[in-house]
Amino acid sequence: MTRLLLLVLSLWFSGQANAHKASDSFIYVHADQIRVDIALQDMQRLLNFDFNRDQSLNWGELRAGESQFRALLRSNISLASRGVDCPILFRLEGLSQHSDGKYAVWILDAACLHEKGPIALSYSLLFELDPLHRALLAVNIGSKQHLQRVASAYDDDKVQLSVLSPGDNRVVLGEVSALDTAFKFAWEGVVHLLIGYDHLMFLLALLLPASRRHGQSTLQSAFSDVAWVVTMFTLAHSVTLVCASLGWITLPSQPVEIGIALSISVAAVLVLFDVNRRAQRRLAMAVGLLHGLGFAGVLAGMLSTSPMKLLALGSFNLGIELAQLGLVLLVLPLLHWLGASLFYQRWLLPLTALGLALSGVFMAWQRL
Repeated sequence: MTRLLLLVLSLWFSGQANAHKASDSFIYVHADQIRVDIALQDMQRLLNFDFNRDQSLNWGELRAGESQFRALLRSNISLASRGVDCPILFRLEGLSQHSDGKYAVWILDAACLHEKGPIALSYSLLFELDPLHRALLAVNIGSKQHLQRVASAYDDDKVQLSVLSPGDNRVVLGEVSALDTAFKFAWEGVVHLLIGYDHLMFLLALLLPASRRHGQSTLQSAFSDVAWVVTMFTLAHSVTLVCASLGWITLPSQPVEIGIALSISVAAVLVLFDVNRRAQRRLAMAVGLLHGLGFAGVLAGMLSTSPMKLLALGSFNLGIELAQLGLVLLVLPLLHWLGASLFYQRWLLPLTALGLALSGVFMAWQRL
């Protein structure tokens, strides 16, 4: 049984251990140029540049495959002025570092970027391969002459933020409204929680104790208990989400991801030992600090220069909380109903907790 469980865990988490941070590209529009940062691991997924087969890309390999990838960029990134496509020059400039590793820096130049008038940017790189891929866009509307008419109502050097996704992969530079920013980042917060299987597993571990106490409480009191635990978790991860997203805290992603995985195991073990509510709240508060650093991975490096950072950050956090609340409202009544079953109390609950504990250890080992 142990070997079978380990095999299932291996198949489930194989290739996903470092997938907590979604695949992202970063697009910066500034001073009549566009800079696109693309993760080296994403470039490797699109085209095999690893000529020496060492599972990583070096600068020599990037330069050797530059022409091939330039053609791929040309077919997936476009600019249009007044409905007419603008020819783009793509240049590999160097490397940058983001929270999840190294990125290749590409500089885009086009004649229409030096002219007046609205410019539409379309981006479809990686969307067919990975529907969860996102391009985070920062437009400095105060530094581009052709955007001055659009930006006349704003302060100088204002950076507008947006997100490009498979369902919404086109944006007019300089015409990103505050409402658009709020909506898109809130939705990305929802998506980020729902695809973050480690966060979902930890949340489940926080909910399980409510079903153990079925005979001691009503559904209403179970909601009250869970509300306190989830609130502690929310407050903690909100603090580190803000601090890390704004660059006030910087930690390597690997130890954070290992800590998040181990937090699942700790929470599951506490379920097995049926610890009191106070210990669960303290755990939720302590571990929430780690999970906030994980949530911030998608935003780090994008918000520090934008006056819209508080709107984007608040909307992203709101999306996370709405998704979290929705899951609690869906799952807790089911767990409370299952709690009346003797089979659930004797077998299903302990096995679920044990499975979560082993999963956390397994993910931590893979991330290590």
